[in-house]
Amino acid sequence: MLQVRRLYGWAMLLIYACLFAWTVNHYGIAFSVVNGTSMQPTLHDGDHLLINKFQFLLDKPKVGDVITFRDPSDPERYLVKRVIGLPGDTIEIRQGRLYRNGKQVREPYIDSLIEDGDFGPVKVRKETVFVMGDNRHRYASRDSRYSGVGLVPFTLIDGKVELILWRPSLATPL
Repeated sequence: MLQVRRLYGWAMLLIYACLFAWTVNHYGIAFSVVNGTSMQPTLHDGDHLLINKFQFLLDKPKVGDVITFRDPSDPERYLVKRVIGLPGDTIEIRQGRLYRNGKQVREPYIDSLIEDGDFGPVKVRKETVFVMGDNRHRYASRDSRYSGVGLVPFTLIDGKVELILWRPSLATPL
């Protein structure tokens, strides 16, 4: 009888541990790896990220947040981009420069003008955000400027990138 009770205790502990891990991963924090160059120079291919999934349960995204979200054209894939516009904002690109509500946006996180040509103006709808990759070279980022992504609904947002845990390009052999 003692063996059964002990086995039951271990089984319940395992079930609670799995449930706790699933809850933390689904609603708390997650780890992700960048695949591609659309967020350079901020994020690099292979960067290991800490994603705060709890952030947007209580708060809405803000301009400048780097977020992960489900790809609207492929729900099994996640994208990472920067929030450029919020509901009610008007976004436009003219002569390689970004404008929000008619004012030029200062973007210290990019290393080139926007090379994809003029865009907009587009008004950001309720419960959506306008996102762009930090890599502004021609065809470098699939983001809200393209119909495959478009305006990203809040319901597709997975979390906020909080930290680069490890950058493989900075690792040096001993």
